[in-house]
Amino acid sequence: MVESGLRVLDAMTLKPVVAHPSTTIRDVAAVMDRYGVGSVLIQNGQELLGIVTESDFVRKAILEGHDMAKTPVHRIMTKDLMTVSPGMDIFDALLLMKDAGVRHLPVVDENRLVGFITLKDILKLQPHLFENIVDMYELREEHRKPIRQRIAEVDDE
Repeated sequence: MVESGLRVLDAMTLKPVVAHPSTTIRDVAAVMDRYGVGSVLIQNGQELLGIVTESDFVRKAILEGHDMAKTPVHRIMTKDLMTVSPGMDIFDALLLMKDAGVRHLPVVDENRLVGFITLKDILKLQPHLFENIVDMYELREEHRKPIRQRIAEVDDE
């Protein structure tokens, strides 16, 4: 196993942006815009309930036709959260992100939210780890490559 020598604690955000599950989708989007973040953790008191990402806005809120000003964010949040501990090596966190196809992980210690780590956080500290995630994106997009060939074939006719 490869170790980077850095822990999640070294790269994580200590005060992640959070919202209550009853906050409207529109208000959460405004918070994301104000803080310049791509995701918000959803918490009720100390209980971590889920996460909402920009992808959730597109794939759930917009496509499902939710009323952004009235619908509570819990209706579009991702509930199945994968979390990491602050002591985990960031390379292991990166592999977890890669395997799960996510870019954001809540950091939990003794069942309590203590931070948040993103793919960007890791790559800022360890840019050489970028090579480890390139395959994830290339493989995900592989199914789109034949389309380019078809377009080229149409142009050649």
